Amino acid sequence: MNRNFRISVFVLAAAISGCATTNREEQLQAAFSLTKEHFKNTATIKDDSLDTTAVITTLNGFQEKRGLLGIVWDDNFLRAFINKKTGKFSIQLYQVISYQGSGWNFYQSVNYETPNGPEARQVSSINRDVDCSNARYGGCKYTEHIGFEVDEKLLRTIAAGYQPGQQVVWKFKFNAKSGKEHNNGMLPAEIAGFFEAVDEYRVGHGFAVKTNN
Repeated sequence: MNRNFRISVFVLAAAISGCATTNREEQLQAAFSLTKEHFKNTATIKDDSLDTTAVITTLNGFQEKRGLLGIVWDDNFLRAFINKKTGKFSIQLYQVISYQGSGWNFYQSVNYETPNGPEARQVSSINRDVDCSNARYGGCKYTEHIGFEVDEKLLRTIAAGYQPGQQVVWKFKFNAKSGKEHNNGMLPAEIAGFFEAVDEYRVGHGFAVKTNN
């Protein structure tokens, strides 16, 4: 693994272009102050006695809310699907993208940072929703729920570089059939807190934890 890998500094592009409100800038700055302990403590665990798989997510870790109504236009979080018999698990990055327009973008692939340069893979469509109740103000609101499986070794490398208060992000870009692109990212604090929650669950259920570092 390339030890010179460094996560790119997050640039507040919308703020620079003058499109972001002060409220949004404040929310993003607040996000940078969140710690891995916060994301561990807010992680959700779904573990019904009749389920064969436990699911741990960072869904409640952070959401950027816009406008007076506090509407969430896009969000992402991690999900771990843990086999309760073996302790093995897979990781999915879940992304929600909302936009106004006259038709679907149909997001199909993602490019993301790795130590050896950007990589690409297909995304899975999880759900879609459209709301045309306010279409006269700029078109319908389309929401796409998509996800892609992420390599544990890559995420553990990012988590290992976490430092409190750092203003950096792991970056990725979604590409749509329509030609549209959606740039986003995730805080190392969220990834580090996610692994602490996952590893704690696995140790608590008698499974050995082996990192890939």
